[in-house]
Formats: sequence, structure tokens, C-alpha cells
Amino acid sequence: MRRVGLWVVVLVVAAAVAGLVGASPASGLVLADEGGGGGGAGGRSFDGGAVRGEFPCGSHTARSRSCEEMNGSGSFDTTCVIGSSSSLDGDLCVYGDGSVVISPHVKIICPVAGCYIAINVSGSITIGEHVDLIAGSVSLYATNVSLDQRSTVNTTGLAGEPPPQTSGTPHSLEGAGGGHGGRGASCKVSNDTNWGGDVYAWSTLAWPWSYGSKGGSMAADHQFGGDGGGRVMLRASEFMNVDGDVLAEGGVGSLKGGGGSGGSIMIYAFKLYGNGTISAAGGNGWGGGGGGRISLDCYSIQQDLEITVHGGQSFGCPQNAGAAGTIYESSLQTLKVSNGNYTTHTETPLLGFPMTRLWSNVLVECNAKVLVPLLWSRVQVCT
Repeated sequence: MRRVGLWVVVLVVAAAVAGLVGASPASGLVLADEGGGGGGAGGRSFDGGAVRGEFPCGSHTARSRSCEEMNGSGSFDTTCVIGSSSSLDGDLCVYGDGSVVISPHVKIICPVAGCYIAINVSGSITIGEHVDLIAGSVSLYATNVSLDQRSTVNTTGLAGEPPPQTSGTPHSLEGAGGGHGGRGASCKVSNDTNWGGDVYAWSTLAWPWSYGSKGGSMAADHQFGGDGGGRVMLRASEFMNVDGDVLAEGGVGSLKGGGGSGGSIMIYAFKLYGNGTISAAGGNGWGGGGGGRISLDCYSIQQDLEITVHGGQSFGCPQNAGAAGTIYESSLQTLKVSNGNYTTHTETPLLGFPMTRLWSNVLVECNAKVLVPLLWSRVQVCT
């Protein structure tokens, strides 16, 4: 992918943002943000670190389904091979000390907004070719995780409620895009001073766990906008192979509604590799939705992966796509804002510095536009 834009090297941060710093993921992850972003406590510890947040399968009332209940053979404490498809009407929780193999062409679908699929095993998770895992939130925890070619973990357009007290969904009746990691696009005459839904979940961009937001509508009595993207958490203590697609994209709007904003994707692994796609892009619509947020906490990342957070295309103003979301790479201490070479007049605000450890680089590329506040006291720009 051709790199267009700027390298912004963050050298010094004003003391005024000291009150906004967040905890390091290594110290125990608290999925919270201004205006929500995560929810209450709960969840299982994994590989020595606690992962807390809205995790219904971690509550004391959650029941793990058996391998037999999932139309599989074997046991989740040895090896469970799931060979038949399932359509769910509620959350799916799976625990075990063994491994899970989902055979090719199997579909496990929960088409309810915000529905949760969680598989937490001590061994490995293997997702075969042409497998679809579809829900509002998907969490996979194992020693090794593998997504074969043409398989998908897909939460596109299945968001639950975004954090309260946020303004990701436009309220004006102009069909603007939803916001999250980047602002949604507005097709008003002056694109440079108008936008759709605004950004949120900035302070948790290193461990994002917020849903995307709906796009705006042109009618008060009907929602024509696309729904927001969902949430994905993939965690492997050793290797993660992604030859398929991991998607938390915003839903497509219409000629009367904006695209939904992208959701959240978190990936933890010692080594991440493959030839697949990881995307929290905004949805297309009258005004394109803003991109979501992706965080990669991996010692090694293979560059063949396509990782995207670009804004959605705007039907009403093709030269003004939704704004780019954010990609945070923990091992490199790098924030990337990339818009996939889609032209836009809509900005991605970079707000108060949210980390206790200074970033090495902020990369702004592929036609993305950013707004840097005065809280960033010194910035060096390298063209």
C-alpha cells in the first residue's frame, strides 16, 4: 500500500494531560473510557493478566456449553471438533482445558445486535476454511489461534449500544456518517467545517472495546443509517495465524442514511502472521462512517496482513469519505492513522495524550487528516 502523508514524532507532552493517562495493559486491563467504553468488572484472567470489562461469559451466572450441545464430537477438555452449523439466539460461552476445531463450511451465527460468542480454552483454536463466526462481540482465547483461508470472524454492523454520553451518531437529519475512531463525513456544502458523528474512546485506544455507532438518517421516523461495527478480541499466548478475515466494520447506509462507524479489534499474540485482513473500517453511506479502533499487542507482526481503519465512502460527496480510525501497535509504541487512500475533508482528532509511556511515532498516511490539539506541546513533522 502506497504511503501518503506525514510522520509525526511525539517528543514532549504538556503536563496538562497528566490527569488523562491510562493504565498499561500489562498491569490489568480495565475497559473503560470517558462516557463508558467497557462496562463492569468480571472476566477470566488469561496468561497472567486480568482482562476485565463487559464479558458476560465471565460472570458467575454464565454456563459453558458442552461440545455435544455445539453439535460437536469430543470434549472441550480434550479436543472438540464442531462439524455442524448453529444459529444462536443468545450469548455463547465455551470454556475448557483442551482444544477446539471448527470444521470447514461451518457457520456459528448470532444475528442479534450485541450478542457475544466467547471461546476460552487452554489448547488451540482452529477455524477451518469458509467458516463464519458472526456476532456482535467475539472473543477467542487460546495458546494458538488459527483462521484458515476464506474464514471470517465478523461483527460488521452488529454493534450493541456505544458508550453513554458520546455523540457517535449524528442527530441532524442529513444522512451523515457515524463516528468512533474517526469522525463521520457530512455532505453539507462546507465539508471542512461540518462533520457527522464525533470520535470517542480515545483514552482506551491501546485496548479498545467500544461498539461503533449508527449513521445518521434523513428521516425522523425511520433509521436509514448503517449500524455500527462490533467488537473482536483475539488472544494467543504463542502464535496467531490470520489467513481469513477479522472484521468489525460499520454497516452500509443508503442514499438516505450515513454509514455506521467501525468497531473495535484487539489482538494479543507473541507472533501474528498470515495473509488475511483485519478491518474496522467505516461503512459506506450518504455520508461515510468513520473508522474504528484496532490495537495490536504482539512481539512480532508479519507485514503481509492487510490492516485497515479507513472511513467509509460517501455517496453524497465522493471526495469526502469518513475520517480514518486508529491503529495502535504496542511493541513499537506507534499510532497509525490511515485512510486507505480515500480522499476526505473530515478530520481525525488526536486528543489528550492517553498513555503513561510516550509514543515513538504517529503515522498519518494514505490521505488521512488529523487535528492536533494544543495539549501536544511539541511535535516534529517529518515529510
